[in-house]
Amino acid sequence: MFWIFFVLLVFSTGGCILISKIDNNILIGNISESLWNITQNQCICEMIQSNGIISTLNYFSTNQTCQLFYTNDSSILVESNLNSSLIFMNQSAIFIAQNQITSTTTSTTTTTVCSVSSRSSWSQTATTIFGSQAGTSGSSLTLLSQPIGMYYDRFSNILTVADSGNQRIIQFSLDNSPSVATVIAGSNGIGCNMNQFSLPNGIGVDGFNQLYVSDYNCGHVIIFPSKSNSTTFGTLLGSVTEPTLISISQSNINDDIYVVSYNDNAVYKFVGGSGSPVVAAGGNGNGNALNQLAYPVGVYYDYLYTNSLYVADTSNNRIMKFPSGSTIGTYGIVVAGGNGPGNGANQLSNPRSVLIDSSGALYIADGVNNRIQRWLQNATNGTTIVGGTLGTASDQLYFPNTALFDKYGNLLVSDRYNNRIQMFDLTTC
Repeated sequence: MFWIFFVLLVFSTGGCILISKIDNNILIGNISESLWNITQNQCICEMIQSNGIISTLNYFSTNQTCQLFYTNDSSILVESNLNSSLIFMNQSAIFIAQNQITSTTTSTTTTTVCSVSSRSSWSQTATTIFGSQAGTSGSSLTLLSQPIGMYYDRFSNILTVADSGNQRIIQFSLDNSPSVATVIAGSNGIGCNMNQFSLPNGIGVDGFNQLYVSDYNCGHVIIFPSKSNSTTFGTLLGSVTEPTLISISQSNINDDIYVVSYNDNAVYKFVGGSGSPVVAAGGNGNGNALNQLAYPVGVYYDYLYTNSLYVADTSNNRIMKFPSGSTIGTYGIVVAGGNGPGNGANQLSNPRSVLIDSSGALYIADGVNNRIQRWLQNATNGTTIVGGTLGTASDQLYFPNTALFDKYGNLLVSDRYNNRIQMFDLTTC
């Protein structure tokens, strides 16, 4: 074994990412997260999707293991290791200091990828990637009926949708959209058995590719195994009164599952994905105090950038932020809206969901205003990035419920009452 000291020089790429690879070497240091049974490309995708928070990784080809590192140090320590690759990004050059006895043979490959930032912009006209462009509902495997929650798998470029009016969870590829969907849960009539739904709302996937579904009418949070289908019976994780959207934190070995309770005015957390739920936000009655929520719908735990819990506090027309480890006794802060219902730049009206980018900017599905709003960190006003009027045209929405980004930075929106999924192409990184 021999040691090499690398000096990494940072440079600007104008909103893009330079990725390089050195074979047969690994980084020595504190590992932030390890992933198993994934390909090297999937490992790289994890690094890219962090938008710079994760800047270095080790990949071991023999057992398909990925080690991710939070590191922006000016230098790192590595050692020779066969059948491995050290992969890093946003570095323009590597200088190998002359303190090694034997040099190694290395190879370097480079590619360029764009990522979402607070400066990004999107086309104002969308493509319907699933469902009816005209807004018609239906039950065939090419149509939807009031889609609500979504989950995007960037490794396979597959979108999963809670097709609530059809009491099913469907999945389809974005590689050849529009395509015919596959049912992965439900579609067995209206009911509360473990192979049925009454009104599925939120969906999420954990680190073991298990599917989680909240059923608003049944008060269930159900787990389905990987590669489930319409014949699969799920397992009850727990009961929550009128559960809506779900967020899963994959920062731990055992993922924490966050579920909104509309009626309880609370966000519950299943610690480690098991046991009885505990209150993570709200739970102090319906109200507008900073430890209260009013008929919340959306939740997002940001474990990559801000390590905080965000809640779409729907009837208070605001987005609340709570620190990591929050409980029923925690007071949050208002980070968007909170100025009464309306369509002003400082207002929201029935916000349904929220997500965060690497800069801390919020992206909000502003339901009644039929728009997606972006609020920069610490801003007092938002900007409409798509939508803003009600209708079925390609630049219009009708009560958007969930917004996500795909691996290319395109914006995906569940356009609920138009019974379709819209894609707004990324135009500026």
